[in-house]
Amino acid sequence: MILQFGFESQIDNLMTLIGTTDLIKVKKIATLKEVQTEYHALIRKMKKRTPGGETGTVNIITDFEKAKALRPLFVNDSLLDDKAQADVITEMRDDEAIEKKTLILRAIRELGLYSEEHKTLFDTLITDIFILPSERAKAGSTSQAIGVIWANPKMTYSLHDMVEILVYEMTHHAMFVDEVRHVHYSYSAVTDKSTWARSAILNVLRPLDKVLHSAVVATEVLLMRENHIGHPVMSKVHPPTNIMLTQLKDAIASTEKVLLRYKGSNKIFTDRANEIFDNVQQQSKALAA
Repeated sequence: MILQFGFESQIDNLMTLIGTTDLIKVKKIATLKEVQTEYHALIRKMKKRTPGGETGTVNIITDFEKAKALRPLFVNDSLLDDKAQADVITEMRDDEAIEKKTLILRAIRELGLYSEEHKTLFDTLITDIFILPSERAKAGSTSQAIGVIWANPKMTYSLHDMVEILVYEMTHHAMFVDEVRHVHYSYSAVTDKSTWARSAILNVLRPLDKVLHSAVVATEVLLMRENHIGHPVMSKVHPPTNIMLTQLKDAIASTEKVLLRYKGSNKIFTDRANEIFDNVQQQSKALAA
């Protein structure tokens, strides 16, 4: 979201949410460290979860029992669970957890070399990363656990691959925070399969909330490549740029068709979601050019 709406807008979202629970305190915030401290306090109030580690430092969890305790946050039984996320994360020990932690820490440092703003926002938004194995996925995030990333990177991933994973997951969390502040969707409409559209990452029909997320995430990764890390010749995590752009365009076109059918009092996106989607459309055209 940094390369789409700017770093300041992400901090403004956090400040606004902090202010909903303590308006007097938020007016006294003068440093990023204070924002991070109050964000941790907000998570404890909102999600009944205690962030691990120091504020402004991501806590990477390799201990099996501690990681297993976070897994239920990613078990989603809602109607919007269209990809059986509950079965993705395996409740087993990861024998490479320590090595994967080292790889993640290297990638976080690498992210800072490419973009100090991205690393600063990552260190602010993400409080915990827990490592558990999976046969089906490399990482994940959920709105049920803002600030938590589940990670399962392969040791063969390059630092470039890992940086993209960090940007990908952080963008989801920036969207979660933005949605808490603004509200993005009519969920009664989102759960109706007739409103589903093609996603930009998985390239399959999915609920519109996930399609918008995929479009925003794909756009951020593409902008990160364009502005900071370069376009990979070979990537083990995300498709080559030309394929990602094609899938992003398809997702945009698919979403436009659905939105045209649902207008006025039946609209699926709120004004804020439309603003985000309009920006994705503009950025995709610029990237294609």
